[in-house]
Amino acid sequence: MPSSIVARLDCTWLLALLAIAWMALIYALSDKPASYYEGTGEATSWLPFTTTVAHIGLYFILSLFVLRTLVLLRPVTTGLIAYVTVLVALVYGTLDEIHQSNVEGRASEAVDVVADVFGAVFVVVFWFLVKKYRSKSSE
Repeated sequence: MPSSIVARLDCTWLLALLAIAWMALIYALSDKPASYYEGTGEATSWLPFTTTVAHIGLYFILSLFVLRTLVLLRPVTTGLIAYVTVLVALVYGTLDEIHQSNVEGRASEAVDVVADVFGAVFVVVFWFLVKKYRSKSSE
């Protein structure tokens, strides 16, 4: 087995593990009761839509790991990789909100799931733009 294939598999598994670890981080953040976050409102009062920005950021990073894992595996077409990346964010975001609704003082909000999906969409759009730029510069 050539070393480049082994290196590619190692990198793919590492990215998949990073995606799972990031999901665990999101779960851990959602598992904290509302009282845990009492002081954060004052610290972030200058930033509008703080929780929305946080959701976009968390799911942007998760989607980076998922998309890169799928790209390295090359199991399907480019379009399907994009759809699966957004679908993972949608499904995990929905499950996270359901979990969060069972945590003391927390509630689930559809707006949070929309922000999660936006994080994934930003990754996919950025990926398509990079692919387009690379294809034009190689011509």
